[in-house]
This record gives sequence, structure tokens and C-alpha cells, in this order.
Amino acid sequence: MTTDLISRQCDECGREIDQAHRVDGDRRYCATCYARIFKRRICPKCGNFARLPKNNPAALCRRCETDKPCIRCGKADYSLGKITIYGPVCNACAPHFRTEEPCEACGALSRRLTRASSLGHDRRVCPKCARSAHGTCRACTRHRPLQAAPDGRMLCKTCLEKGEIPCPKCQQAMPAGYGTQCQRCYWGGVLEKRIQMDCAAFSSAIMAAHFDAFCTWLGAKAGEKKAALTVHRYLPFFMEIEREWKAIPEYAHLLGHFGTAKLRREILPMRWMEAASLIVPDAEAKADDSDRRRIATMLDTFASGSKERGILEGYHDALAEGLKTKKITLRTVRLALSPATALLRQASAMECVPPDQNAVDSYLGEVPGQRAALTGFVRHLREVHGTAVVVPPADPAKTQRQRRKKLEADLLTLTQEAEGSETLQRRWVSVGLAYFHGLDRRIGMAVRDSDVRQAEGGLVVTWDKSKYWLPARPRQRKTEIR
Repeated sequence: MTTDLISRQCDECGREIDQAHRVDGDRRYCATCYARIFKRRICPKCGNFARLPKNNPAALCRRCETDKPCIRCGKADYSLGKITIYGPVCNACAPHFRTEEPCEACGALSRRLTRASSLGHDRRVCPKCARSAHGTCRACTRHRPLQAAPDGRMLCKTCLEKGEIPCPKCQQAMPAGYGTQCQRCYWGGVLEKRIQMDCAAFSSAIMAAHFDAFCTWLGAKAGEKKAALTVHRYLPFFMEIEREWKAIPEYAHLLGHFGTAKLRREILPMRWMEAASLIVPDAEAKADDSDRRRIATMLDTFASGSKERGILEGYHDALAEGLKTKKITLRTVRLALSPATALLRQASAMECVPPDQNAVDSYLGEVPGQRAALTGFVRHLREVHGTAVVVPPADPAKTQRQRRKKLEADLLTLTQEAEGSETLQRRWVSVGLAYFHGLDRRIGMAVRDSDVRQAEGGLVVTWDKSKYWLPARPRQRKTEIR
């Protein structure tokens, strides 16, 4: 006997039925069995008469059974979907208590079998088969039943029959499937609602007007849709400005409070303020703030009270004296502290603080380009901490060997890199020109693609009216797994 027939039988007498007269728990009853099993008696809970099963003295009437929350989701006010052996469930939870049955179209098991008249048959099918004719309309992008248009596009019925119509709000042509407004009007309405919602968060009418003006500018700059989707993320920035100043202050105050990094993340509000002539950005002050924060980060590299921190702070104080007399700039202070921090980090790893000559030689062996920048810190170590350290003179031959060794390592890394990167050949040309011909690495990045051509066994690069040959990058061999 098929599953469909079993699902349409009376669970008491086994007779085939079109529809159950009563479902109690998971059992179906025909009209005859219902009259025989369910007798009129008093409900033990509410005291009213009801037809209750005679073999269950504790059975309750329908009203008492459903007068409790859904046993699955806990919802109290709901439309009854099913009374299970565990209690009542709502319409949304009812499918979870059904037995999985095979779809009569594809055979997949589902708890949500249904009959779809649009399919032209009476078989019970799963949701996927029931919506097999649905898809995304190529005109209005709505998910609806589709039909083939004369031009081959799959369109919904509305777009197929009506084509394009004028938007009732802006009169611009739009697919009829959009309904009462085009996409621009829809997102414009969403943006307007979100602006009103966010403006209510301000206590100052001035800041609310500023935020409204910014959002309007953003909609014109980036489009209504993008503005509506992103407008909420800018609200905390404007609210913090309101808490601090009640209005938009001068650029110097914004920079001092938020810092360069924060203002960089709020680039669009800053651009609006500049366009609205509310602030005048100061590039020099911005650079100085960035240098101050980077200097603070370098000082915080070492724990407070440590020997390394004390040495670095002493060197910073010495540099600050030159800054006061304007002999050096804040950028110079940062550039001088950078190698000093790196040397102290290396000396700490070698357990020789203050740094000795071995630490200096080891550091310059790794980064010979910092030789000049380290001179001031080495002199500070000699004069203040009494260490017998010097910056060794540069050895051109050794520097060249170190440069070639680094280029060799870069070439080896490029040979092992997987295919697919758009800049892979460009980097190969850059390192190859430096290694094989002694050119600056930046030349390889500046060469035009048209000046790099394939040659037998390699590449020919044209630069400054000269041709340079480079070997082709070896291709990686795929290893077979046996």
C-alpha cells in the first residue's frame, strides 16, 4: 500500500477517507469512529461539556488544550497549527511535527508537502518543486513565476504584459514589476526615513541639521541606495562631536580629539565638512599628529620601568631639546627613534642592555641601510651611558653581497609562488633587473607592459632605449600523490 493511501486512512478502523473528521494527537478518525470514540462529558479543567475520547479520562476539550503557549517556540498568541501528543503548536512550528514523506514529483523527503494548482496536476510536492517555475525576473529582479518573453528573457507576468511604465512618483520609466515606485524613489524614501530616525538622536538642532545635510550630500555623492545602507554607521561620529563641542569645531580640535587614524576612517564626513567650508584641513598638523602617535607607539614597545624604556625615553628627551629650538622637526625625531627602538629590541634579545658593539654590528648586518640613522643613537649611548660602541664604516663589498643575497631570496620566493597573481610577472621583472643588471628595483615596477615581451628562454625588457634579458620564471611542477 502506498504512503499516500496510508496517510488517508482512519487510524482507528483502517478505512480509506478523503479527509479526517477529527485529528487527536497524531491519530485520524473518520466520522463513524469519532461518534463511537468521542463521547459527550465534562472537561476536567474548565467544567464545560465537550466530546472527549472515552478511553482517556484526563483528556481536555479543544479550548483547554490550546489555552497554553506553543510547546516549540513559546508563543502565546497564535493560530493553532496542530495538537500534538506533547501539546499545541502554532502554524509556523506545525511542520516540524509532521512525518517526512516523499515528494510525488522528485521523491525528496519533506515535511511541507503541498498541492500547487499552477503545476497543472494534483500531486503533493515539496516546496522546491512547488516553486520550480519561480525565478528572478530579468526586468524587475523580483522572485516570481516566470514566462519566456519574445526576446528570450524570463520575465514575471506583470513585466511581460505591461513592459515599462512611468514611475508614479518621478515619472521615470521603470519595469512594471516594481509596482508603485522605482528603485531610486524606494531607496530615496528609505534614506529619508533613516535620516529622520537618526536626527531624533541629537539634542542639538544644529548638529541634527549638520547630519541631515551630510546625509543629503552622501545620497547625491554615492547614490540613494548606498547612502541608505551606510548612513547609520556615521551617527556615532556626529554624536561624539555633539557631546564634546555641541557643534562642528575647528580642524585642530577634531585632530587633537580623534587623531589621524580615526579621521581617516571617517573620510566621507571629513570631505563633506571641507566641501561645506566648515573646516580647513591642515596637512602639516595632520602629519605631526601621525608622527606623535607613532612615537608614542615606539615608546610603548617596552614596559614602563624597564632599562630599555629608560634608555629610549632618555634619547627621546635629548631629541626633544632640538625640537624646541627648531633645529630638527618632529619627523626627524620619529625617524631617529625608529632604528633606536629596533636596536634596543635586538639588544634585549641578546641580553646586552645597553647595547654593546656586537648588538650594533648584528643589527647593521641585517639592515645596513639604517647606518646613518643610527649614528645619533650610538653617540647618545657613548656620551650618556658610557658604552664603547661605534658605527662601523660601511664596507661596499659587504653591502653589495648582502644586497645580492636578499635579491636571491626574493627571486627564490617568487619561483615558489603559485600562478594567478596579476603582479607576479611585474615583481619578477623588478627583482630580476636589480639582480642581473644592477638597476633600481623601482624601474621594474615603472616599466610599461608593452616594453616586456617574451623571448626564447626568457623575457626582453626595454628601458631607457636599452634592452635587458631576463630568464623566465620557472613554473611549479605539480606533485603527483600516489
